This record gives sequence, C-alpha cells and structure tokens, in this order.
Amino acid sequence: MPAAGYAELHCRSNFSFLQGASHPEELVERAAALELHALALTDRDGVYGAVRFAKHAKATKVGAIVGCELTLDLPELRPKRRRTLTAQESARLPRIVLLAEDEGGYANLMRAISAAQLRGKKRDARLRLSDLAGKAKGLIALSGSAHGYAEEALLRDDRATAHERYALLRDVFPGAFFIELQHHLRNDDARLVHAQLALAQVLGLPSVATNGVAYAGPDDAALCDVLTCVRCCTNLANAGTLLLPNHEFYLKSPAQMQRIFAPYPQALRNTLAIAERCRFRLNKLAGQFPLFPIPPEESSTHSYLRTLVMAGARQRYGQPLESKVERQLEYELGIIARMDLAGYFLVVWDIARAAAELGVLCQGRGSAANSAVCYALGITAVDPIGMNLLFERFLSEERNEIPDIDIDFAHQDREKVIQYVYDRYDREHAAMTAEVITYGTRSAIRDVGKALGLSLAHIDAIAREYDATESLAGVGTAGKESSETGTVNKTDTHDGTPDGKPDAPQQIGEATGALLLALCRRIDGFPRHMGIHSGGMVITRDPLVQVAPVEWASMRDRTIVQWDKDDLADLGLIKIDLLGLGMLSLLRDAFALHRRRYGDARAPLSLGTIPPDDAATYAMLQRADSIGTFQIESRAQQSMLPRMKPACFYDLVMQVAIIRPGPIQGDMIHPFLRRRSGLEPVTYPHLKLKPVLERTLGVPLFQEQGMRMAIEAAGFSPGQADTLRRAMGHKRSRQRMAEIYPKLVEGMVENGIDRAAAQQLYHMLEGFADYGFPESHAASFALLSYASSYVKCHEPAIFLAAILNVQPMGFYSTEVLVNDARRHGVVVKPVAVNASEFWSFVDDDGATRLGFHVIRGLGEGQREQLEAGLRGGAFSDLGEFAARTQLGKEALENLAVAGAFAPWFATRRDAMWALRALDEREARGELGRGMEIDDEPQPAFAPLSPREITTFDVWGTGVTTGPQPIAHFRAELDRQRVLAAERLPAMPNHLVCKVGGMVITRQRPGTAKGFVFLTLEDETGLVNVIVNPAVYECNRRVIRTSTALIIEGILQKDQGCIDVLAKRFWPLETHDTFTGIHARNFR
Repeated sequence: MPAAGYAELHCRSNFSFLQGASHPEELVERAAALELHALALTDRDGVYGAVRFAKHAKATKVGAIVGCELTLDLPELRPKRRRTLTAQESARLPRIVLLAEDEGGYANLMRAISAAQLRGKKRDARLRLSDLAGKAKGLIALSGSAHGYAEEALLRDDRATAHERYALLRDVFPGAFFIELQHHLRNDDARLVHAQLALAQVLGLPSVATNGVAYAGPDDAALCDVLTCVRCCTNLANAGTLLLPNHEFYLKSPAQMQRIFAPYPQALRNTLAIAERCRFRLNKLAGQFPLFPIPPEESSTHSYLRTLVMAGARQRYGQPLESKVERQLEYELGIIARMDLAGYFLVVWDIARAAAELGVLCQGRGSAANSAVCYALGITAVDPIGMNLLFERFLSEERNEIPDIDIDFAHQDREKVIQYVYDRYDREHAAMTAEVITYGTRSAIRDVGKALGLSLAHIDAIAREYDATESLAGVGTAGKESSETGTVNKTDTHDGTPDGKPDAPQQIGEATGALLLALCRRIDGFPRHMGIHSGGMVITRDPLVQVAPVEWASMRDRTIVQWDKDDLADLGLIKIDLLGLGMLSLLRDAFALHRRRYGDARAPLSLGTIPPDDAATYAMLQRADSIGTFQIESRAQQSMLPRMKPACFYDLVMQVAIIRPGPIQGDMIHPFLRRRSGLEPVTYPHLKLKPVLERTLGVPLFQEQGMRMAIEAAGFSPGQADTLRRAMGHKRSRQRMAEIYPKLVEGMVENGIDRAAAQQLYHMLEGFADYGFPESHAASFALLSYASSYVKCHEPAIFLAAILNVQPMGFYSTEVLVNDARRHGVVVKPVAVNASEFWSFVDDDGATRLGFHVIRGLGEGQREQLEAGLRGGAFSDLGEFAARTQLGKEALENLAVAGAFAPWFATRRDAMWALRALDEREARGELGRGMEIDDEPQPAFAPLSPREITTFDVWGTGVTTGPQPIAHFRAELDRQRVLAAERLPAMPNHLVCKVGGMVITRQRPGTAKGFVFLTLEDETGLVNVIVNPAVYECNRRVIRTSTALIIEGILQKDQGCIDVLAKRFWPLETHDTFTGIHARNFR
C-alpha cells in the first residue's frame, strides 16, 4: 500500500475532555508525518476542537474531516431514575460516529449534536436516532466498533438484535452507513471483527477500518490512563477495566494498518473512499446577523439607523449640529452602509435601549468608543469627536471585518439583558460563547496526584509550592529548585534554617515525583471542561444549530455554542460582548443609596450629574487615596498617582493606560514621568508629529497615536494606518511588513522627512505597535474611574455600603475596604437582627450598617427567605427569628458567632448555647421551632476578650467593626521595634526598618522580571513592600503561606510614594485571630 493509502476516520483529541490525550494540533502534526490521506476529528459529543484542528490542518495540508462520536440514548441501558450518568455509566453507552460529507451534512451534524446536548443535562448528551429522521443527508455514519449500537448486542452474542440494529442504521443512513472495524491486537478484537463481517455480508453492508485513536503517539498512553482515572474519580491501582485495554490506541501509519488489516483490504480502501466523499472543510461560515425589524415609514435598515443616529446626535451635541459633527456622522454612516452593517448596529442599539428600559446601568467600551455613531446611539459614553479619536481603529473598509462592540452592564443585573436577547431572538438563533477551562499547574498537580494514588496531604503540600498561574516548564523532575544531582533543595527562611516542612516530592519518592511533574507538564494547558465566556453572545439570522452546536451551560437558563471567541472569530461568526462589570453595579447601588439617604433634599446622583472637574476628587487621587476605585486602586496605580498628579479627565485617561504590560515593556513610563515632572525636556521624533504627541509629552502611549503618526508623517489614509497597526501586532506577518515598509518610508520622504529619520520613525512605530493601549478604551474606563472616585470622596459611607454589596470585586477584601472607610471617618455598624437588611446600607445617622450578606454562608440562596422573615417586623427573640426566617443551623450559628443576636444575650457564647438547646429540644419533639424558649439553666460564660471578639467577627463575617486585628499585637510589635504604617512618612529615606501587618495582596506581574509586590495592613494603614527575585526564592514559602508578616527592609521614598525593599521575613504568630482573612493574589 502506498504511504498515503489510509485515512484515519475515528480520532479523539483532548477536546473529548479527559477521553483523549493529545491536542488537535499534535494529531495533525503526526498525521502529516505519517502521510495519512486524511484525518477525521471525532471528539465525544461535540466539535469543541474542530476549529483549531481545521486551521492547523490547512496550514500543514492535511485533509481535515469534521466529525463527532455521539452518545446514543437507549432507554434500556439507562438507569430507571432520570439523572446525570456517572463517567463509568456513560462509558458503557453505545456511540455512533458521524462525518460531514458536504455543507448540508455539516448542518445536519450540528443539528444532531445540538439535539443530543439539549435533551439531557450539562455533560450528558443523548442522541436518538429519531433526531436524524429526514436530517441525515450528507452524513456518513460509522457503527462505533466495540462501543457501537449493534456491537453492544454482538458482544452479548445476540446476533439477532445486532442484525436488527445494523438494518435500522442502514435505513437511517442509506448508502452512507459503514460497519467500523477496529483491531488493537487482542483476541477479543479478532472475534468481534469476525462477527461484524459475518453480519455485513448478510446485510450487504460495507466495512471500514479505524484505530479508534485516543492519542497521537504510543508515548501518550500513560497520560491517557491518568486522564481516565481523573474522569472516573479513581486511581491507577483501582481503575481496572475503566482503562483502555492496551496501549495500541494511537495514530498509526498506513503500513501498520495494512499489516493489521491485511485480511480485510477493502476496509482499508474504504477509508480513502470515505475521505474522498467528505469534501467539507471547516473554514469560514456564513452566519448572517438577524434582520432587524424597522418601522413602516422607513425604507431600509440603513435609513432607520440614520434616523436614530441623527436624533441621538442632537441630544448628545445639541442642535443644530456643528458641521464637523455632521461630517463625521455622515462619514461613518457611509462606511456602515457600504459594509452592509446597519442591521448589526441596530441590534446592538436595541440591546443598549432594552437595558436602559430594564433599569440596567450600561456603557460601551473598547474600540467602539472611537465611533460617533455609537456615541449618538447611546451605546458608548465617550465623545470621540471631542477627544479626536480615530474611527478607523473601530471600523475600516480596508480591514473588511465586523467591528467588535463590547458593552459593560451592572453585573448583578446583566442576566436580565441576556434573557432579553434569548427572548427576542429565541434560543435557536442566540447563544453564549464558550470558554475553554484549561489545566493550570495546581489543578494538574491535584488531579494527576489523585490518579497516581497520592494522599491528599502530599498533593496539597506539592500544590502549595506553586503559584496558581505558574508554569511547570523548566522545573526539575524532582520538584522545585532541583539541583544537578537530582536532590531537592529546601526552601529556607532568611537565616538559612530550614522552615521545618519537608519538600513534597522528596516525601513521595524521587521516581513518583518525577512522574508526577512529567505528567503535569504534559497536561498543562489541556482542556478540562467547557465554561461560559464572560459575556460573548452569538446571534444569527438562520437557526444557530445549523451553523454551530449548542449545549446547556452550567448556569441556569443559558445555552452556549461549543466554541470560544477565537474560534468564532476564525470562522467569521459575529458575536457581541455583553460583559458584567462590578463597578457599574457599585455605582447603581451608590446612586440608589444616595436617593434613599437624601430623598429630594439633594439632586439625584448619576453618571450624568457628577460634576466633571471636582478639585477635591483629584486631590484625593493625588494622595493615592484610591482603594476601591475603578482601575486605579492597584498597587502599581497607587505608586503612580502621586507622580502623575492627575488634575483633569485626560490625566485620568493617561493614568488608566500607563500601567499596562505594553507601556511597561516599551519603557515609556519613566520618560513620560520625567517629562511630566519637568526633569526632562519634551521632544518629538519630528516636528510633524507634535500635534499627535503633544498631549502625551512627546511619548506615544495609545494605539491611535501610532496610527496618526503614520497618517501625519507618511500620508497614510486612516484605513491604511489601521492596516499598519494590525500588521505590526503581536501576530505579525513579515511578508505584510515587507510590503508596507517601502510605502511608509517613501511616504515620509515625500512629506519632507529625510530617509534616515524616516527609517528611525519606522522602527519606532514597529516597536510601539506591541505596547500601545487603545485611547478609546482608556477613556471609557476613565469615566468610571472618575465617577467611583467622586462617590468615594464625597459620600464615603455610601461608597462603602455599595462596594460591600458587590463583593467580590477589585483588589481588596471586605476587611481592607471597611478599614479604609473607617480611616476616612465612616462609622461602621455590625450586623444586628433588628437593624440590618440583607444588603448593607447607610442608616439615618450616616453610618454604614453591615447587611446579612456579609455573614459566612449567607448568600443569594438565603436572601429570599431572610427578607420574607424581615418583612414581618422586629423579632422578639431567637426562637421567633429562627421560625420566621427558616434559616438552617449553620447560618444561625454564624449569626451568633458574629454577634447579630447581641440584644438578646449577654455574650456570643450564650447565643450559641441557646441555639444548641433549641436544636436539642426540637429534636426531642418538645419544642417546635419558633416557640418561646423556656428559661432553663445554662452555664455562666465569661465575657469575650477584645481579641476574642475580633476572632469571632473575622470568622463570622470576614470583617470586624472593632479594633483592626493587628492592634491586638501592637505592644509586642513595639517591643520588636516594628513601625506602624502611619509613622513611615516621617522616617528618613533609606532607613533600615521593620514593618508588620496582615498580608492583604500578593502580586507577581509577568512584566516585573520576577519581582514580587506585597501589601501589608496594620491598624494605621497600608505598607507597600517590594521583594526582589533572589530574596523571594529564599523566602517563598513564608511569603506565600503567612497570613501576617514582620518584614525587615530598606525604606524607599520617592515623590510621595513609600515602599519597603524587603530583606528578611518572619511570620507573625497570631494563632486563630486571623482565621477567615485571606490575601488576594494577582499576576
């Protein structure tokens, strides 16, 4: 047989989610190396990896067949009680392999997958043959070999049933059904093949050979076994028959398959015949946007869009419209018309309009803010004409792509908008975008460790050695910091003494440790399961299930397509991003709390009524007083604010943009700050570029500036400038750059720039393209940065209540937010059964009253029953509270721990004892819940100490309204000469000092060259700590595991910023005081 004499038609990738052990790209690479005629990707119950498979196959010139291995729904093989099957039960269900011959077959395949997925629950697809009635044309079906419908009967020696089932499948797929033969060199395989061929001869059915591939090469077999153990929640020692029977399920060469199937040559020839029939290739898909209904007086979608745009522009800009506004709108509308995108803009406008009617705060962001049309339609909030933004950054005829419009919604209300889209376009035409959840280092260690049979203690110890986002690439086989001799180095504390915790890989043995890390490296980045994208939504004119498979999301009432945003973009399918933004929820709550607090006594607060240039707000930001604000609360932003000293809105735009990986990598921050501080003169690469770079002091910060540089210096059109920006992007094309280079340089020369300067400008643009941040995006975010800062400055109690109600959000925990508010004079009152509501609010005294939502274990699930109980008025005692709210035992205990029952009991221990007595009497049937508790003897409990109160508070709510936890250790810290945070500004620069506090954030940015940044909090404020890479590696365990630290280092003061460069670390022994407080870790 020639080298290209075989096509593999049954192959699973790792997108079968723990049932395949190779990436689609790896399978394609091996198929190309083996010179296979074609390869079909047939993942289990979906085509999750089909796009990247097809894309890579096209690049390597491998024939890529789209297919799927679908689980059949057979009532006789299912449990009597309807439930989601276990992995073991699912593995026993019969399957059928479907391949798409042509476009019609592809559409039918998508329908079949969608029908199977939507019938059951999440991860429980079930295809019925009736689903294929009249919808099997263009599909080729393989019987499924040992997992097939008929083969299930053959394996039971029930030839009659197998005969009936083969005949049924033949009728469902006339001329397109093949009996699938597999032989993995076992005697059982030979017997099954013999039985299959006997029935094939009787029924006149063709057969085809496959290898039922589960991984690319033989070396991947062990990984496949481990993944099977993960899927079936077992380990290798106990997996038994759950594993594949041997290690022959890899992608084999034509010569290997010829030897195996030498007695059945026609089965091999049929692989080529089927491959020739399957001509469909997954490239671009025609997913048109839905037709938008227009009023009868409008002649077209474009005329209706124009009407809406002009009406909105008159509201935004006033009337009559200025000529420059009218020109820009006409220019944009002309491009939209020529690209036939009016319907798209109308759909997005309708969603924004519906959100407003539903009372959902929303705002467009990203490149859409470059469009005056989007601004006039109310989709975005930034005036692109006033800010001189480039429309072509958003939409360009030269680019000829659908624009990307992202809209942020208050995250707690976004579901209303999503359900509106489902209702308007129905689930046949709309679905959310998927997100592939992949293995990271820790999740890989935990799953592989369990599969290898390691104890949970060992697994946890090993996992703790790694950051959540840390890669295992380059790590020695024995564990962290392996030496050349293979021994494992201990992580030492500052004084060189081992910290007492033996290194985990050493505990489990060198060989097991090496195997564990090798397997974890292999599955790092493997798909684990499908999640739901943060907001991407696909809407199509034709039924979506003809274009892309749809399945249930894990969230209730949500359906998703089986592809992520990158796959959709590769296929040309249009999506809209409906994103949830916690800050919009915060502002919504803040505005509502403002109305509640002041009524008609003050003007309503809204995004439109906040004064635009409030001096007090900017003064607050210049002090780096920005905890809780949007986009400018991070450690890096706080270090920049005193240097930037923002005093107007555009300063905030630059502030938002400058702390990004791009400007940092481009080394633009320091030149910009030196010029802003007057330490360096403002210069320009060429005088022609002064109008472009003047606002940013000669330093390019924004992508739009790079485009304008090409326009001004080389005479490029805006569309050509956008083409240049894209060509110089991260996925740059040398060929495209080689084509652009002469035109760019010659254009500069023609504009009077000498050739040497022109070449220098070209290289500047080339480097800048990698780090420029969109100005429109920064401006959209800066609006919210300013609004949140204004509320924090002028209404700190309202700001605290609002931000508590939208947790978790941002950089800081509830405890830090409360402490910060108290340092601003806010009085914070604890949860109290007859004073609190479910959500936090500001009471008549102007204090922030904590809501029940801060109590451990009390979430949205208990909100309805709690609020129902609150509607009955004040509670008289614990029994009445328990009866009316119907809260569970754990919730009641947590309320007691947090002191919520304080009016009824002398101490919190008394409340907990009363709960115990109540439960005991109810269990004996002596007392119905809610009946009055008799006075019965109980122990006399001692009052809680202040430290115990803090411990109870923190455990019950994560926050205390009493002394900040570190206050209880101040006497001891003073004895050790540990400085309080409030004393640092008065200390001399470069002082060697000690600081201490709770670790509230840890950050190790990828752009920081290994530096780690910590933030400590004590009772007086925050301390910023810098840890260089060498010091971090010597102290990583104590840094990463300690709740509170004492740190010795060198004080560094620069332009209002104070840091401590750390040298030595000690864990602050606090026993159980900080139980419930956890640092937030970031990259």
